[in-house]
Order: sequence, then structure tokens, then C-alpha cells
Amino acid sequence: MLGGRNLAGLIAISFLVSVGFGAVNLLLPYYILALKGVLTKLPERMEVVPAVRAVVEYGVMTSAFMVTRAFLAAASGWMSDIVGRKRMIVTGMAMYSILAFAYSLVTCIWQLIALRAVQGVASAMVWPVAEAMIVDSVPGDLRTRALSLYVISFNVGNVVGPLVGAAAYEASKSWFYSLGIEAVLRAPYAIAALVLLPGLMAALLLRETVPIGKGRIKGKPRPMLSALPEPVKVALYSFYSNGLLNGFAMGIVSSIMMAYIIEFIVKEPSLVAAAMSIGGVVGLVVSYPFAHMADRMGQNARKWMLVTTGLVSRTAIIGIAFATSYLGFLLVYAVTSIAFNVFMPLLRSIQAWLVPQELRGRVFGLQQAFFNAGMIAGPLVGAALYKYLYSVELAAGLRGPQFVFVIAGLLGYAGIALIAAYYRPSTVEEMIS
Repeated sequence: MLGGRNLAGLIAISFLVSVGFGAVNLLLPYYILALKGVLTKLPERMEVVPAVRAVVEYGVMTSAFMVTRAFLAAASGWMSDIVGRKRMIVTGMAMYSILAFAYSLVTCIWQLIALRAVQGVASAMVWPVAEAMIVDSVPGDLRTRALSLYVISFNVGNVVGPLVGAAAYEASKSWFYSLGIEAVLRAPYAIAALVLLPGLMAALLLRETVPIGKGRIKGKPRPMLSALPEPVKVALYSFYSNGLLNGFAMGIVSSIMMAYIIEFIVKEPSLVAAAMSIGGVVGLVVSYPFAHMADRMGQNARKWMLVTTGLVSRTAIIGIAFATSYLGFLLVYAVTSIAFNVFMPLLRSIQAWLVPQELRGRVFGLQQAFFNAGMIAGPLVGAALYKYLYSVELAAGLRGPQFVFVIAGLLGYAGIALIAAYYRPSTVEEMIS
């Protein structure tokens, strides 16, 4: 029952970390504005919440997180191939719990940025290693479904997290408003720390999937990535290049999404949470049947499912630029969620098929590293474009903030084109069979 036990534990970890992130990220733009002295009363009591004044700091925080995560993700995956996956995950989860509580103690923006950077270390130790442990733990014909459940659990957390954050905010208003708006916005971070503690317990109950021996501890893992057949390496390079472009695009979107919703869709935290959650729920309902279908497909059909869902998700990102109503945003966000929830587990399943178990930590770690490298620059570019094009009307009905989503979608198209051109499953199958 190794697969069932590890899969259940990693699903729980993915869900709980996502709930914590979703809860605090909902309130982060407001927290930044409060620390800067811009937000002096409850946002729902303000005629306009000037979220544009938080996008640069939010972008810097995201980039700080991704700098440490990018540099350590590949190393973390490599280390997990040598010293074991469980040890890396347990250490990362312990760091998560401590850092989440520390958010409630900050007094300035630079402390927030520093915490976010250290949090990237914890993230690098958990996510690529957890993905490698899942594919180690289940049979090959179940991998896409297992990874889909893992991604679904993360996205369920993304649905629940904003609701938890909104509930914590509403409770905090009644308890701490007399102490000022900063006090109201601090309390949810302490709650996030409590949410993560069961995740640490789940990590401690995982069973190791990598055999640990003296030869491996001395740093001699076998085989090497350089020894893989050329078509396999070309396929991996196309995935990594897509990861870099996709990370850059997602970095652009992540740095401005909350500000865009607050300024152009709805300003109340509870309605922002509902917008993020409802769209996510729709994506969750659809994704698992597609994963079940993918596990039954041949490799060439899986490639074209990957390409198709990639194109749909990037098109939906562009669609956000034209979704200026609450309902319109919900519909477009739901399509984005559906496509990404199919694309990501399918990509990892294909990578697991391409390489032996002894290399999966490194392969998944490198995938995360390339994605995170793109996420370093993306948030800074997105924040800068949003701020400096804020009042510019580039075309009828297309202002600067909306145009940023178009740029992100076009970058995503380029990454998918690389996969379509350079991943050739029939050739790979001949080489590894």
C-alpha cells in the first residue's frame, strides 16, 4: 500500500499548503497597502482601493520567492535522488510552518520580501520532490490520474484558501479593528501557520521510495541525464523551454491578477475570494476525467492533448483582458483552470515515462527550476507594465493593464509551439523500448 499511503499524504500536503497560500495571498495586496500607510481603513469603506500602489512590491516579493526557489529546485530534486525524498519534504514543511507565523510579525515591506525569499527555499524542497515521490509510488498506468489528484488537491486548496482568508478577515475585523487596519490584516497569517501543522505531520508519515545506500550518499547516483537518448533529451529541452516561457508568463499574471480584480472587477475581499474560488471549482470537476482518459491513450495522443490544453489555457489568459464584468471573469477563469488542471499532471506523467526512477528527482527539479527562473523576471515585468501603462489606452477597449494579459498569453503560445515541434513521442518510443 506504499502508493496509497504516499499519495494520500502528498495530496494532504498539497491541499494544506495551498489553503495557507490562498488565504494569505488574498489579503497580501491589502497588507502591503496598510504597511505603506495607503490603506488606513477597511477596503470596503473606501471609494477606491488603489491596488496599483502595491503591484511593484507584490512583484518584488514574487520574484524574491522565485529566485531562491529557482536556484534550489534542481538541487533539491538531485539531493532527493541521493539522500531520499522524505527527508527533503519533512524539512521543507517544517520551514513552511515557521515562516507562515512569521508573516504576522512583520512591520515593514522589506521584512515581507525577506520572508518570501526564505519561503522559496521551503517550496523548492517540497514541490519537485513530492511529484517525483508520487510517480515512484504508483504504477505507470495510473501516473496521470495520481498526478491529477495531486494537482486537484492543490487547486481545491486554491478554492478553499481565499474563502478561509475571507472568513479570517471578517472575524479579524470584529476582533481587532479597534487596534487598526494592520492588526486586522495580521491575524490571518497566524491562522495559516496552524493550517500547515497537519501537513508537517503528513510528511512525517510518508514512506521513502528511494533506496539509500553508501554509494548514493557519497554522491554517485546512476544513471546520468547526459546518457539519455538524444530524442529524450530534445523532448526534455522542449519541456524546459516551455517551462521558462510559461514561468515568465505566469509571473507576469501573478503579479497583477489581484490588483486587476480589485480595480477592474470587484474590490471587496469576500467577493474577490468568491471569484477565485468559483472559477477554480469548475476546473476541478472536469480535470480528473481527462486524466483518466490520458492514462488510456497512446503517447502520440497524449502529446496532442498536452498541446491542445496548453493552447486553450493561454487563450483563456488573453481572454481575461476582455473580461471586465464579474460573470465574464468567472467564465474565463474557469476555462483557464480546466486547461491548466489537465495540462500540468499530463506534462509530469510524460516526463516520468521518459526517464528512469533514479533520474526523476532531477528531471522534475529542473522543470521547476526553469519555470521558477521565468517567474523571477515575470513579476517585475508585469508589475512595471501594469504601473506604467496604467492610464494608457492602446486600442479601443484595451488599456495598459489588460494588454499585460495579452503579452502573457502570447508568451505561452511560444512555449507550446516548442513542445509541438520538438517532442516526438514515436521517435522516443523507438529509442527507449
